[in-house]
Amino acid sequence: MSLRNSSTIAASPRWLLVALLLCNAACFVFSPGGPQEPHRWADERGPVIPHDSFPADCSLCHLSGDWHTLRADFSFDHAKETGHALEGAHAEAQCLRCHNDRGPVQQFASRGCAGCHEDPHQSRLGPNCSTCHDQVSWLPQGQIAEHARTRFPLVASHAGVACMRCHPGAQVGNFQRASIRCEDCHQADLQRATDPDHAALGWTTSCERCHLPTSFGEAKMDHSLYPLIGEHQSTACTACHVNGVYRGTPRDCASCHVDEYFRTTNPNHAAAGFPTTCEQCHTPRGWDSTGFNHSFYPLLGRHASQDCASCHANGVYQGTPTACNACHLDDYNQARDPNHVTAGFPTTCEQCHTPNGWEGARFDHSSFALTGRHVSVGCTACHIGGVYQGTPRNCSGCHLDDYNRTTNPGHAAAGFSTTCETCHTTNGWPGATFAHTTYALTGAHASTSCNACHGNGVYQGTPRNCSACHLGDYNATRNPNHTAANFPTTCESCHTTTRWQGATFNHRFPLAGNHNLACSTCHTNAANFQVFDCTNCHAHRRSEMDDEHREVSGYVYQSQACYNCHPNGRESGGAERGKKKR
Repeated sequence: MSLRNSSTIAASPRWLLVALLLCNAACFVFSPGGPQEPHRWADERGPVIPHDSFPADCSLCHLSGDWHTLRADFSFDHAKETGHALEGAHAEAQCLRCHNDRGPVQQFASRGCAGCHEDPHQSRLGPNCSTCHDQVSWLPQGQIAEHARTRFPLVASHAGVACMRCHPGAQVGNFQRASIRCEDCHQADLQRATDPDHAALGWTTSCERCHLPTSFGEAKMDHSLYPLIGEHQSTACTACHVNGVYRGTPRDCASCHVDEYFRTTNPNHAAAGFPTTCEQCHTPRGWDSTGFNHSFYPLLGRHASQDCASCHANGVYQGTPTACNACHLDDYNQARDPNHVTAGFPTTCEQCHTPNGWEGARFDHSSFALTGRHVSVGCTACHIGGVYQGTPRNCSGCHLDDYNRTTNPGHAAAGFSTTCETCHTTNGWPGATFAHTTYALTGAHASTSCNACHGNGVYQGTPRNCSACHLGDYNATRNPNHTAANFPTTCESCHTTTRWQGATFNHRFPLAGNHNLACSTCHTNAANFQVFDCTNCHAHRRSEMDDEHREVSGYVYQSQACYNCHPNGRESGGAERGKKKR
């Protein structure tokens, strides 16, 4: 049978609506003697609710001859008939738990849960049972979240502690206000704490300053007045706080590390008179990891890996000289390339050497910059016999043999200056570049050998006019014949330095179109280019030209006259000009 589905009396009168209203206030499902069906009656429940308002037809619910047994097809839809659904444990509770002779069910339902259920919390947790309970069972839900709304949220280990550990009456629902001070619950832990002894030291309150709710043993003291870093972090408290005394513990290193101070022999701190302010060199990460402030003499290069005793002999640290030769005088005396002693080099080693090593020195050769091949030349190549003072700086001081051996051109025969740097560079003796600014070398001149112009190695007084070198070219030219035509020897008027051929003459008569001809076509007299003949090409009949130029003043049938009227070679222009002169 079911109280949730209606079939038989779904349309019955409203007498059941009042009788079963708000049955969610029902008590627990079980009854004395074991579980009972919700609609059954038991003697232990006492009299049933009066049936005065029920239908007169008893067979609607009961079987004939038995008032205790209801019909097998009996069904009542509590939500539909009363407007109140039975949920959780209420759906399985016996009807008589709510509907009995105590009085109208509405009277108790109006009180909520308290109408049927006694409050074991004595009103300390409020009237709203649904905050912790639901209709399925009395087991509380979400008590951790609810406890967060109190003065003492349950976190870490506290969340797993039984309620009665702090609330002794919790077994019977009595959650009387409890203390939130750690020491009120953790007295046993406080008495057991002997490392350090909390009770002896008076550490009996405010446990949260060092302890966390996760575990009493995981304490972290606020050691900000003396930060614990490095190896101090893992050191037991009693190593510094001897005999359990925590107040007045000295903070200077020597108070704990004076034995290490006296035991140290490399270097010997006591013999060297080192101060006991250990933090100047040591750190809390370990006694052996030192970092002495050597800023007054920075330890660079190989100095950084040297043992202290290498410079501070016999454990003497005060007054150690900082000059290089104090330690490196033997290196100075033994140096042979170059020989420092013989050359009289100063003992200020840092001028050439670095802390990275005695070898690989670099002299400041700024007085004579070493460039090109000079960079890789050995010192003795210039400083003969180990003599460094007074070495000449002019090129000929070392390169006079190169000067005398040079034959193209012969420097000595030509009387060249010994200021070699005028033409040569430090990259090599060959490949000199002479500044030919007095006569710029352009075109074919740039690739011509010096001897081609400077015959017999004579460089002084070499003429600069073209014909001095190109007179043979001038005489050999036939088109046109320069000599016969009596051309001037100022070759640059027509020729360039690129080549002799391809000259360009500034011809007053435009040589364009049909006039771009060989010179001899117009200049028929090779001995005189002042003479030219127009009629040689322009074969006009004289009678015809005479007739055409009849009105031209000064007309003469002669080539010079033609040019006077036709200077640009055009047919028009000349006749008109003659006519205007009339």
